[in-house]
Amino acid sequence: MPSCSLCRQTFVIESDETAFVQKMTFTFGKVVVHPEVPRECPMCRLKIRTAHRNERFLYKRESDKSGRDIVSVFHAKPMSPCTVWSHEEWHRDDWDAIEYGRPFDFNQSFFRQFQELQSRVPKMAVVTVGNENCEFTTGTGYCKNCYLINSSEYCEDCCYGKLFQKCRSCFDCAYIFDSELCYECFSVYTCYQCRFLSFAKNCTDCQFSTDLLGCKNCFLCANLSRKEYCFQNRQLTKEEYSKQIAVYENSYEKQQEALGELTELRKRSIHRAANIVNCENCTGDYLENSKNCRDCFDMTESEDCRHVTVGIGTKDCLDCSNMYIKPELCFMTLGTIEAYNTAYSLYIFHSQNILYSENCFHSADLFGCSGLKHKKHCILNTQYMKEEYDELVPKIIEHMKRGGEWGHYFPVTSSPFGYNESLAHEYMPLKKNEALSFGFHWRDSHDEIPAASKVINAKDLPDRMSETPDDILNWAIRCEASDRPYKIQKAELQFYRQQQLGIPRLHSEIRYENRMKLRNPRTLFERACGKCEKKTMSTFAPERPGIIYCEECYRKEAE
Repeated sequence: MPSCSLCRQTFVIESDETAFVQKMTFTFGKVVVHPEVPRECPMCRLKIRTAHRNERFLYKRESDKSGRDIVSVFHAKPMSPCTVWSHEEWHRDDWDAIEYGRPFDFNQSFFRQFQELQSRVPKMAVVTVGNENCEFTTGTGYCKNCYLINSSEYCEDCCYGKLFQKCRSCFDCAYIFDSELCYECFSVYTCYQCRFLSFAKNCTDCQFSTDLLGCKNCFLCANLSRKEYCFQNRQLTKEEYSKQIAVYENSYEKQQEALGELTELRKRSIHRAANIVNCENCTGDYLENSKNCRDCFDMTESEDCRHVTVGIGTKDCLDCSNMYIKPELCFMTLGTIEAYNTAYSLYIFHSQNILYSENCFHSADLFGCSGLKHKKHCILNTQYMKEEYDELVPKIIEHMKRGGEWGHYFPVTSSPFGYNESLAHEYMPLKKNEALSFGFHWRDSHDEIPAASKVINAKDLPDRMSETPDDILNWAIRCEASDRPYKIQKAELQFYRQQQLGIPRLHSEIRYENRMKLRNPRTLFERACGKCEKKTMSTFAPERPGIIYCEECYRKEAE
């Protein structure tokens, strides 16, 4: 068995992986080239790939074009040099990335030359499209009045969180779809006026509960389907229910008590071994309407994939992440829309036959390019005739093979982000010394106290919203877990008042991290169903406590 070039652990190359790289073909005249089988284990491949993506942390800095202040995912002092322009400046027609082209130098390594090109070609400060009043968001499209959300589309008046889709007035949530007026919800679909609800669909006015389907007015409940007025899984009348939950209302202290009870409830409740719906021959978690997807996570309408995380309409892809709108035949690639036959690349949109390139749009037949739009037959952003391109690329690949570069993704040292800024840290958290030992960057940060009329410790905040003055908008609050200072936004305060919620005592980043802990690691284990004892693949490790049922037994129990 091969040994991973990063963690040094042995791993297995499966037959379907070998078959895939042979199927994937790049043709240069009479020369046919295939990618190499992976050199790292699946988990390290994911770490390396996602270490190049920051979708969460925003910084104020100057544009390298105009000098004006902008908001960017790139720190003013990036871990690897890069040139950053505002979104508007990057999209203007007064420049062309082909101007940064350079001839290939066979006396230097490819990665060194590509990193030099990367540092010079401008990058967008943030990637967004069609937003209104959403300056502090990343990876968002067609949103309005949103703040500190990422990877979200078609949302309005939402704040704090990840992956909101078609939501309104939702705060501190993640993986939330077609929902409204939700707070601290995780992995919910079509829910309304819910709080601290997780893994639920089609629910209304449910609180501090998990694994509900089609429920209304349930509090501290789990594994229920089509129930109403239930408290701790006990059926009550409407009057009895109102009396039971009244004690928890309008008090942050009582809210915390309910959260403690919810934590214990989750330990006692039944969990699906895997969230796989309407799929055939699939393993992983959060898969829907897919076929032949193995070791995959967060995918819908996809087919014939392996080791893919986050994909929509993805087909015939291996070791990829964040693949959207019908990408096909991609390998070792992150961030695409309608990409075809692409390998070892980053952010490729509406393009095909791409190798070792980044941030390219509506292009074809590129090798080692950055920031190109509507181009073909380019190497290191230099334009070639087709015959020249077909002759030169195989020579560069042989040069890379001799230098041990061919078959590896972009080096982690070329990422402008610290590991703790990147998506990799969210999927697979590491301590600083661990990240540095693997060669990743790390960003040490220190929060400055924002301009404020006074600074208050979170524990000293009023218990009830009725006791909270509007002047709190001018206060800096010290997080009771991290001591990091934070402020309450005006829209945020309005939401808390409307919903009669207490002011959060934790910094938004700590709340985000706690929320993401509800999601299991993207690792599969063999585990026996707690009822029928059938072996199944699950993200619940065997030693982890909890009741795990296979899908068939879970459905029978929840009916």
